[in-house]
Amino acid sequence: MLRVQGSSLTPDFADGDYVVVSALPLLFRRPRPGQVIVFHQPGYGQLIKRIASIEPCGKLFVLGSGGGSIDSRTFGPVERRQVEGVVVWGIHRQRK
Repeated sequence: MLRVQGSSLTPDFADGDYVVVSALPLLFRRPRPGQVIVFHQPGYGQLIKRIASIEPCGKLFVLGSGGGSIDSRTFGPVERRQVEGVVVWGIHRQRK
């Protein structure tokens, strides 16, 4: 279980929410657009983003939904080997 830090996927996942991440879905299926993944990006650390598209060579173009998100528009596509897992469940903190 990981705690979301920041607002790059707001309103789906906000700062303080928790997500359950599993590598299992990637063992049986290829990643697909729309999935939310957790990956390690050199220079930025562990990030959570949504797959927007998959390039023919298998690289993933990921985007955040929050304004000013650091995503593939900043650092380019993500290699599959960087992906730690797929978000399979979210626990939202109480919002006012």
